[in-house]
Amino acid sequence: MKSQLTLYAYVDGSDLKGVEAELEPALTRFVQSREWHFRRARVVNQRHEHDPTLRPGDLPDWDLGLNLEVPMVQDHRFDWLADIEDIAKFLRRLHTKTGCEFVVGVADSETGVSEDLFYVSTNVPERDKLLAIMRRWLDAG
Repeated sequence: MKSQLTLYAYVDGSDLKGVEAELEPALTRFVQSREWHFRRARVVNQRHEHDPTLRPGDLPDWDLGLNLEVPMVQDHRFDWLADIEDIAKFLRRLHTKTGCEFVVGVADSETGVSEDLFYVSTNVPERDKLLAIMRRWLDAG
């Protein structure tokens, strides 16, 4: 059985109380505003429980952003890459509006391995770079 890859695009940080009310509805509108090539992205707003290993003053992780399931098919036409490009462009606009930086990465559900791939602030990777990043993960799966 092949692993399932999930692309995640979350606000970078854990102190999100000041931006949650603005970001969650914006993320929801974005998800509902377009047709998705593979599977529909879903909004994530998950505050992790307090971890006893945190240092004083540290906040528990807070995942606020989007998840997108990525097909594990090497010979796929990569139509869904447009979904990733659109997510990155949308996050760039959100960064401009809110000042939040976003981290985009991939998580493998079978192995539990995840990797932050790039950060979105003012620049979004070109399509060829996105494709190379995703092919590396697909070839490993």
